Amino acid sequence: MTKETPVYVKLEYDESIESKKDILSMEVSLLNLIKSLNRYHSIKEDEFRIKSQICKAVKKLNSDMKKTQMSFPFFNIPKLTKKESPIQKEIKPRKEEINKNLELELREIQEKLASLGRYE
Repeated sequence: MTKETPVYVKLEYDESIESKKDILSMEVSLLNLIKSLNRYHSIKEDEFRIKSQICKAVKKLNSDMKKTQMSFPFFNIPKLTKKESPIQKEIKPRKEEINKNLELELREIQEKLASLGRYE
């Protein structure tokens, strides 16, 4: 193995000051980034805590609702479909009856017109 020799680079005073400023500004940026990450982490923890509280509250509310529903009396009322409804059967007149009524009215009107001499 060969022994590595260090390489030296000569910097001017202005260049060294500029590079020190750059390094310090990067350190400041990294520290600000770390602060932001810490704030984000604390906010996410708060969010998780609040979500878990909401979840617990919803579960408790759901169980309370089930208990309340079980305490109400329920009656078995048969559901009537539209075709089986007795009310609708009474309301709907048959087509035959409607046709008969229309024919009777038409004959009466024709007779009245014939008696007046206007209908031939």
